[in-house]
Amino acid sequence: MCCRYYIKGKMYEELPTQVIPEAGRRYTGDVGPAGKALILRMGSRGMQASDLFWGYPAVNSGALVINARSESLLQKPMFCEDMMKRRCLIPASGFYEWDAKKQKAEISVPDLPLIYFAGIYGIHSGMERFVIITGASRGEMCRIHDRMPLIIPGDRIEDWFLGDYMELLKAKAPLLKVKIENEQLSFL
Repeated sequence: MCCRYYIKGKMYEELPTQVIPEAGRRYTGDVGPAGKALILRMGSRGMQASDLFWGYPAVNSGALVINARSESLLQKPMFCEDMMKRRCLIPASGFYEWDAKKQKAEISVPDLPLIYFAGIYGIHSGMERFVIITGASRGEMCRIHDRMPLIIPGDRIEDWFLGDYMELLKAKAPLLKVKIENEQLSFL
């Protein structure tokens, strides 16, 4: 988890005014691993928006590592330095997960058109890339999957970049709205 998230409508208009991407750019639709996606990170002039590739290349295979577990990322050489120095936020409207019956679930935070996934970024295989940090699921999400993206509340963005980010790694996940769709995942 998380292997796909989405951006609805003009979600980018909800971004903090100092990071709204240049006019005409659209960030809507589904976002999947290996592609470029919008992230927010702290730069020398404050928060900035960037397009980075989603996923770190695995050390001994051609696979992509797209998530990092909040409980162990400081013990993993692949993630430790990035967590200490290069934290980011991934803006989204929600994310998808598939249940045991392979039914697609659309997951969002009620009444919030914009949420922020915690992430880290770094240079891997010669290009800037990011991963999403995950934590334990809560509430209705537990019946779908035991992991979910770590969601940083909008009023705690500054803490993620400049404050006690370790506290946010342990924070309780918000309650989520889960909508099961009739579409099934196929492995043909």
